[in-house]
Amino acid sequence: MAINDWGIKSNKKEYKLFFNSPSLIQKHLCPVIEFGYGWIIMKKMIQKIPLDQEYDIKISQFIKIFKENGIEPKDIKDKNLALSENGELVAVDYGNFTVIKD
Repeated sequence: MAINDWGIKSNKKEYKLFFNSPSLIQKHLCPVIEFGYGWIIMKKMIQKIPLDQEYDIKISQFIKIFKENGIEPKDIKDKNLALSENGELVAVDYGNFTVIKD
């Protein structure tokens, strides 16, 4: 639940980005389950990413996919990423992502 204007904007951005992204991007975003004014519920993602060279490469590819689709993935760090059940990298906090083209 957002406690300030920045948090509300961040929640809106996550909602909008998730529901307006193509499936190629959406599979890399933590799913939004419910939303309302000032709050958002996302799927719980508990599988942490391994901190190794293989995942450094996967994170670089992850960033490239977003950029190629007009999204600047800001604030990429291990605590903002998880693995899906399929082993895909997923952003769990993407309120700082910026759409650079529509």
